[in-house]
Amino acid sequence: MNAADRHLFGSGGVLSSFVQYTHFSGYGHGQGPEEMQVTPDGWGGNFFNAFTRTSQQMELRETFQFRQKQWHGRHELELGGDSLSRSYHGTSHSMPVDILRADASLAEQITFSSPGALRTSDNDIAIFAQDHWILSDRLALDLGYRISGQTAGKHAALAPRLGLVYAPGANAKTIVRGGFGVFYDRVPLLAGSFVDSPTRTVTMFDAQGLPLGPPVTFQNAYAKVGGAGPQLVAPGHDLDSTPDNLTWNSELDRQLRPHVLARFSYLSSRTHDLFVVGPEQSPGANPMLLMTNNGASHYHEFEATLRVRPSERADLNISFVRSTTRGDLNALSDVFIPFEQPIIRTNSFTDLPSHVPNRFVAWGVFKIPWKMTASPVLDVHTGFPYSEVDELQNYVGQPDGYRLPTLAAVDLRLTRDFRISFLPWLKNHKVRGHLAIYNITNHENPRDIYNNIASPNFGRFAGLQDRMCSGGVDVVY
Repeated sequence: MNAADRHLFGSGGVLSSFVQYTHFSGYGHGQGPEEMQVTPDGWGGNFFNAFTRTSQQMELRETFQFRQKQWHGRHELELGGDSLSRSYHGTSHSMPVDILRADASLAEQITFSSPGALRTSDNDIAIFAQDHWILSDRLALDLGYRISGQTAGKHAALAPRLGLVYAPGANAKTIVRGGFGVFYDRVPLLAGSFVDSPTRTVTMFDAQGLPLGPPVTFQNAYAKVGGAGPQLVAPGHDLDSTPDNLTWNSELDRQLRPHVLARFSYLSSRTHDLFVVGPEQSPGANPMLLMTNNGASHYHEFEATLRVRPSERADLNISFVRSTTRGDLNALSDVFIPFEQPIIRTNSFTDLPSHVPNRFVAWGVFKIPWKMTASPVLDVHTGFPYSEVDELQNYVGQPDGYRLPTLAAVDLRLTRDFRISFLPWLKNHKVRGHLAIYNITNHENPRDIYNNIASPNFGRFAGLQDRMCSGGVDVVY
């Protein structure tokens, strides 16, 4: 539910007001009461965790845009502020998780404490100023500054931003763009209630089904990592940390010919202070499932794109992307959202599951006979990374140190517009029929693999993508 209002003053300024209320409820549970089984060949039984989540959010934003000012160019200045109030409550109940060997014997069992009642809230207030400064017909700057604070996270966060557009030649055939910015995320509400989640107790068994030792209970805890090292924070206290991101990019556009445009760009994005979760079991210390705020991720990307428009009937784009994606595997959002992971391994900083270093894509839109439009896409990229694990589901070798085969796919979408005049309610509209063919060459393109070294299917690909067709009709207004 939201409402917006814009008021134009006689001076030329514009006051914009926006208010929004959001209520969200969700739940998830297994399909039955059986204990979950994790085997070398995959999951069995019923999913172990059942949860309910109810959250509310109220947002108020006010911005005032001044009339354009003249001072060494033209200025479009805007000031504003926003207030966000969020709250969340829910429950989490987990059944035992049995980790089985290849011979179906029990190797490890994870049990959980009584259902956890989760509750937290956060209030976020920010003020900002930004200026679109047009110095000349060939040079423009965007300057911005934002100051924010959160009750559950960092109490004072400063976020400057800068953007630039420059055309060095009078003919504007070359355009240079660039910018950088600091961005603060909002603290995930699940982080605020992490210590109240059910605790995990692990029991190991030998091949005869006898315990190898007493059960080990991992107490939930949060440690803030700062200049003095990790410091445990007592339950009920603010996290006093907010994930932040520093991003900068540069781009060069060059018109090579009237219908040929080349673009080269580079993007760097670094995220810090992410909340990560992992087991901690040190001699002389109580075992913990520890959440810390020292997670990070890095993304770097170089892209070269060529666009060719030889006529109004043809538009072709060719792009190559070289990128690097690395980060902590146990980010809170990956371990608990949307569903809690049954096994939480030791955290590792490595290639992320989305890391695809090389990607070549060609796509276009072509007008063909019979008033049809063809939209083909060729996508070739490095296979996604995966990890190998043993019977206890522990990493073998470097996490995400292996890759699926290169993906290569050709897709095609055909569309045609019709007029249906004999139906009165459609006479003023067009009907668009479409046919889509995915993976025309029927390339294998596996999406998964049996990665457990104890599995008899180890190394066998799964999730193969076969050729697929779909079609439909849309009404175009």
